[in-house]
Order: sequence, then structure tokens, then C-alpha cells
Amino acid sequence: MHTFSEIPTLALRGCLKCPKCHRSLSGSSSKGKNKHFTYYHCTSACGIRYRSEKVNEDFTIELLAYLPRNGYEEIFIETISDAYHNQVGSILDERKAYSAQIRECNKKIERARDLLLDNALDAVDFRTIKVEGNEKIVILESKLAELNTKNKAVLNIKPIAERAINNLTNLDLFYENSSVEGKRYLISCLFPEKMEYNGDRYRTPQVNEIAQHIYLKNKELEAKKMGRKSSEKTSSHWGG
Repeated sequence: MHTFSEIPTLALRGCLKCPKCHRSLSGSSSKGKNKHFTYYHCTSACGIRYRSEKVNEDFTIELLAYLPRNGYEEIFIETISDAYHNQVGSILDERKAYSAQIRECNKKIERARDLLLDNALDAVDFRTIKVEGNEKIVILESKLAELNTKNKAVLNIKPIAERAINNLTNLDLFYENSSVEGKRYLISCLFPEKMEYNGDRYRTPQVNEIAQHIYLKNKELEAKKMGRKSSEKTSSHWGG
């Protein structure tokens, strides 16, 4: 016998928010003539209520948007790898920028020292320039140290991307065969924030980064496919 929180038809309980008042949707069961029906619902004052079968079915369809399209696995792996390398590249750019600023501060102090030796700058002004320069250098070196730590954590992303794509290829089956607890864990990994459901469609404010790349690449591939179909239709029409 299932406890209320483990009812399979209410696996999305706690993962959804109301499209009307944005509260978290709860779930409950009510008895009909011959069987029990389960619903996801908001407060009675709000009035939002959906049959769980429809909500669950629409979520299964939503998951399909995050499955890598068959035959394009290598493209998805390259997409994720490129996105990661771009992110790492921005760290390298920041390191160069901080290093350049540190060199400029040191040059400024050196120029001030030369002016002091040439009696073109008094000691008080030199001390001010030196203190301000050193303070700025300390801040920049601290930021540079943080970036160096991040750079040490740079991963060989391709095998990780390959495993992720292989796992996500069977995402719908994995979800279907998981326990209620497993389904909720999977949902929390894919969608860190609660999803909004309006009776027909889902809105996902935040999506796992790898899943988001797959979603966008799927859209791109679908657009290309539709473009080819449109071109074929046009060619066929004119050819007739």
C-alpha cells in the first residue's frame, strides 16, 4: 500500500506551481462511483485543479524535448563540449585581463619611482601612488588566484558529455520505470525550479545546462528539417 506522498499518479506533487497565483500545487485523491481519481490542485480559494492523468501525460511529452534526437548523438556531444570550452575560454580571457592590469599597476609605481629620483615628484605623492597601486595589485592577485583554482578544475569534457548523452537518450524510459522518489529526483536534476503548468503546456523557468543545450539543438535540427521539407514541397510544386 502506498503512502499519500508515494502515490504513482501524483509523482509531480511538489514539483509544480500554480499558473494563477504561483503557489506550489498539491495533490489529492477523490472517490468517484467506481474508482478513485487523483488531481493536482491549488488552494480552494484559487480554484486551479487538473486531472493527474493529463498532467502526467503532458510531462512525459515535455521530457521528449530533452531527448537527444536519434542519429545525432555526436552533434550533441560536440555542442556540449563546445559550450564548456567557451566557458573555460572566458576564464582564460579574464586571467589575461587581470595579469595585464597587475603589470600596468607595477609600471605606474615604477614610473612614479623614476619621477621621485629625478625630483619631479615629492615623497608624499609617491607614497600615495605606491600604496594605492599595491592595494589594487592585492585585489587583482586575489581574483587571479581564484581563476587559477578554477582553471585547475578544467575537465576532459568529451567523455562526460558522451555519458550524459547516452543517459539522456533513454530519459523517458528511465523516468517511466522509476519509483516516485526516483522520478522526483530526476525532475529536480533537470528542472532546479518548480515548473508551471497551465492545463496544456509546461513552462520551465530554469533547466539543467546540458538538457538546455539538447533542447536548443533539437529545435535547431527541427527547424532545418522543416526547412528541407518546405524546400522539397516547393521544388515538387514547381516541378509539376
